[in-house]
Amino acid sequence: LDLRISQGKKTEKFEINFAKYIGTKHAVAVNSGSSAIHLALIKSNVNPGDEVLCQSFTFCGSANPIKYLNAKPIFIDSEPETLNICPTYLEAAIKDRLTHGVKPKAIIVVHLFGMPANIEAIKEISKNYKIPIIEDAAEALGSKYKNQLCGTLGEFGILSFNGNKVITTSSGGALLVKTNKE
Repeated sequence: LDLRISQGKKTEKFEINFAKYIGTKHAVAVNSGSSAIHLALIKSNVNPGDEVLCQSFTFCGSANPIKYLNAKPIFIDSEPETLNICPTYLEAAIKDRLTHGVKPKAIIVVHLFGMPANIEAIKEISKNYKIPIIEDAAEALGSKYKNQLCGTLGEFGILSFNGNKVITTSSGGALLVKTNKE
């Protein structure tokens, strides 16, 4: 009899089935969406002193993991169409940081209120500057951008299963990994 509630065979089965549903290589269950961001930052090689670009209009759980790693959040304002990170301001911030000799290590994009960010423009910027995207899709489970589920558009995606989210397990989250970079 397996009585574990936060790990074990049922969690493994959930991770496998959820990865299939969402369309990623892996889904890793964690205790919160913020923990998923923390892990994505670690896997993106964010170290103390590094800078991470993060949209300003979000819950603190999107930015706090940057500070957990003693890195520096660089907040980017929103665009009026989606209320999410503005691609124009994002690129301007990258150019500014580069003129100061600093290349940001990651971009945290939040799909706020289930509204997908302008991910096509953001991905182009990410590609041009070779900065990975971490998608905070905590509020966007089931939302799509051009027929692709939010959380599957960047190098990493995160979801939250907190009590106020689309699907809840009363707490918890998931790190979505679309490549073999485990």
